[in-house]
Amino acid sequence: MRFRWLLLLPSFLSVFLFSAAVQAGDLSFWRFDTNQNRLSFSTRGGGVQPKAQLISDPARVVIDLPGTTLAGPTANQRLRGGIKEIRVGQVDDRTTRIVVELEPGYTLDPKQVKFRGITASQWTVDFPRPQRIGSSPSAPPPRRPPQEESTNFRYFQSLGAKSTQPTLTADVSQLATIESVELTNNQTQLLIRADLAVRATSTWDAIAKAYRITIPGARLADRIRGPQLSASSPVARILLRQQDFRTVVILVQPATGTQIGELNQLTDQLLALQLQQTRPLTPSVATIPVPPPERPGSVLPPTRPTSPVPLPGVRNTRVVVMVDPGHGGSDPGAIGRGGIRETDIVLSIGQQVAALLQQQGIQVFMTRNGDYDVGLGSRVVMAERVNADLFVSIHANAIDLSRSDINGLETYYYSSDRALRLAQTIHVSILQSLDIQNRGIRTARFFVLRKTSMPSVLVEVGFVTGGEDSVKLSNSTYRSQMARAIARGILQYIQQYT
Repeated sequence: MRFRWLLLLPSFLSVFLFSAAVQAGDLSFWRFDTNQNRLSFSTRGGGVQPKAQLISDPARVVIDLPGTTLAGPTANQRLRGGIKEIRVGQVDDRTTRIVVELEPGYTLDPKQVKFRGITASQWTVDFPRPQRIGSSPSAPPPRRPPQEESTNFRYFQSLGAKSTQPTLTADVSQLATIESVELTNNQTQLLIRADLAVRATSTWDAIAKAYRITIPGARLADRIRGPQLSASSPVARILLRQQDFRTVVILVQPATGTQIGELNQLTDQLLALQLQQTRPLTPSVATIPVPPPERPGSVLPPTRPTSPVPLPGVRNTRVVVMVDPGHGGSDPGAIGRGGIRETDIVLSIGQQVAALLQQQGIQVFMTRNGDYDVGLGSRVVMAERVNADLFVSIHANAIDLSRSDINGLETYYYSSDRALRLAQTIHVSILQSLDIQNRGIRTARFFVLRKTSMPSVLVEVGFVTGGEDSVKLSNSTYRSQMARAIARGILQYIQQYT
């Protein structure tokens, strides 16, 4: 079966159909820390000046990142404590949008939302605790479909299906063609227009949380026209599907404040779905000021850590973590400035990471706990044998000694979304804790990342050949700070994703 996709977002066609003329930066990672009520995000390939608003019905903070595209798939993170969820998506071909939606009955003071641009590509947003403003909205009246909260990524989508099976071939001249779906009459009607007579049945689809309209004896036009949906539209989403070779299904998801009325047959070729407003369509909007970044570059400025941030507690102490200090024994790894050895640095950090995790009740194993040889295959076997839930490999980077200017943190994963989340969480934790340059999160085909079945990452804690990093990594206090930052990232991942 082949699907046709048409994706219309407010005033633009999807980049699936048209590519942007200007190369944009990527939103390379983001994370919400529930302990601090802090959103962190970073772009790659260019800086950004965010724009932010607090919008009502439902209450949500909308953060737009102009000139930015989403490096990965759209994502949702469910939360609690007055914040319902975080959604990240592409609102148009040059703007990534982050939506922080509050639970029903909660709001917050937009003046207390504090943006900080550490650099033009590294941002944090501190949120105040949401405040309850009243009871949750009441259920819709009887015999009406329940209201569905707006996603704010509103779109019209057409999925046409054709089959190569001869038994499913039909004379399309006998089928009505659905030509357009339009919002009319001051957005109180959704008109479905065909070129021949049509009849339809309709019902509320509790699974899809949308109103289902089924039209037999019909097909979708090759270039069907759909409405341009915006934040004030009464409809959050319209999905059209060619259910089989002679049946069209239309799913209509109402926005907050909209109830579905009757489906009327205006003419033989025209259906009208009534849309009833239970509250004003136009939500209240408050602009949230965003100051310019403190530094325009992509390198983090020096930080001055005071007392260590407490490690987060976790409820799921059944998680098993394998800590993998790289190299060892006859393989010292990279040799850096002043003769410092990668094997010694990563063993010191790895042992401290393991101890910190164990203090929080996590079961930890190490691939090596001394200066001895362990093959790559053996490291994978150990992780699989203990049924590890997470695998964290610790290494130090190196380049030619003449390149003392190359310094910074790199974190690698192979392919899975869970591994990416783990890499993001650890990477951000380190950047927030230490004075180290950000060289980004990357994919790599390292053996221990490809061959392990659990979420696995490899952290390059700095360059032993770097003029800055080599001095820091030689310092035991700095290594302890690095270990604590890695452990905090692991615990935050366990807290949020397991």
